[in-house]
Amino acid sequence: MSRIRLVLAVFALAVAFVAPRHSWAAYLPVSADWDGLSDLVELAKDEAGAANVVVAGSIDYSALKPEDGIVLLHPESALDVESLSRFLREGGRVAVFDDFGSGDDLLRHFSIQRIPLPANPALELRKNPALAIAEPAEGPHPVMHGVARVVLNHASGVAHHELSPLLCVRSEGDGERINVALAGAVEKGHLLVVGDSSVPINGMLRFPGNKTFTRNVLHYVLDTKDVPQKATGASPKLYLLVGAFEQKGSYGDDSQGSTMGKLHAIVDFFRAFRRDGLPPYVTYLLCFLVLGGLVAWVVSRAAGLHRPVSPRYVKAIPVAAQGGVAGHAAIVAARGTTRALAALEIKSAVEEELCAALDVEHPPAPDELVRRARAAGLVSDATARSLRSLLTYLGQVETLVLSRRAEAMRRVRDADVVRCAKTARTVLDEVRAARNSAMKGDPPLPAQV
Repeated sequence: MSRIRLVLAVFALAVAFVAPRHSWAAYLPVSADWDGLSDLVELAKDEAGAANVVVAGSIDYSALKPEDGIVLLHPESALDVESLSRFLREGGRVAVFDDFGSGDDLLRHFSIQRIPLPANPALELRKNPALAIAEPAEGPHPVMHGVARVVLNHASGVAHHELSPLLCVRSEGDGERINVALAGAVEKGHLLVVGDSSVPINGMLRFPGNKTFTRNVLHYVLDTKDVPQKATGASPKLYLLVGAFEQKGSYGDDSQGSTMGKLHAIVDFFRAFRRDGLPPYVTYLLCFLVLGGLVAWVVSRAAGLHRPVSPRYVKAIPVAAQGGVAGHAAIVAARGTTRALAALEIKSAVEEELCAALDVEHPPAPDELVRRARAAGLVSDATARSLRSLLTYLGQVETLVLSRRAEAMRRVRDADVVRCAKTARTVLDEVRAARNSAMKGDPPLPAQV
């Protein structure tokens, strides 16, 4: 029962992970709610004319002209920074209202940094530091004409050592000024950055400063006096791009357009997954697959027969765990044991048998042991030579074991152990035969000259 509960808990966690997480439905151009952009669209139509304002969910960079203007509001798609930068260099104008969207790529391209605003702003709305009030920065600028104060909403500061500051927030303690709006030229074009995407929404445009500032930004984006007009006489377009808009084509050099488009599509997919989760049909499919797997697992566990398990006290004890001679022999003969240990067992057996036959307590050096065995008539001259060779080889193996040289010990093969065992058996058989003859009174083996 505990296993089933554990599986159900894992299933619930999996469903919670893959379930879609819907984003906050705000910044809709057609919405008249407080967080909509209907008032911004009306301001844009007043500035550029209704026919010249493009409010759509996509933009084709290849259709842009240098006299056009772009307003990016809280972008959520991976921006085509290369197209936007080429558009700016050839005379286009771009205004970015972004605090926590995907505009960081464009800002980093122009070395613009985000910095936090003062924790205790000198001016704030309703005693709320998140609703800080920005003031015009030092130095005149056309965007700040008629603007006294702008109310912010969870804004972020922006910094650049060359761009002109437009708005700033003062700290109450030390009077430090943090810029929230910057503007500057990019070759023939102009870029304007505002670290707050809430400034032009309906609820914030009811403040006079916000409305005036937004109108000035739109006029700034449409100001094409530095751009040579074409003979077509076509009016410049103002593009209002909000949220996760689609991007197509490439501005200017289109040699990398298809590759960059694929990369942006991949980045957008992962950002959409992080923001919204999996699509509903994929979520349902995964849930059914997980549920089917759980049902199959439960059925196999519930209906399956358990194999009988013998108690441990009736199981056979492995020979290697029994101890004694049998256990020792099993360990020495095991597949993973070095054969040098078996060779040492042969050496110990030969020396023990010879010491017993010579009536000595500890085995002497190999040469001395062979000499005594020959002098006592235990082995013949030929057997003595074989015994000397055997003890010399086994002494070398013992040296390898004592030095713990694993690679050298692996050189001792099964064939070497068998050869040593045959020689040892021949020697010990002759020793035992000599001892039996001595016990019966037979003369010892004659020494061969």
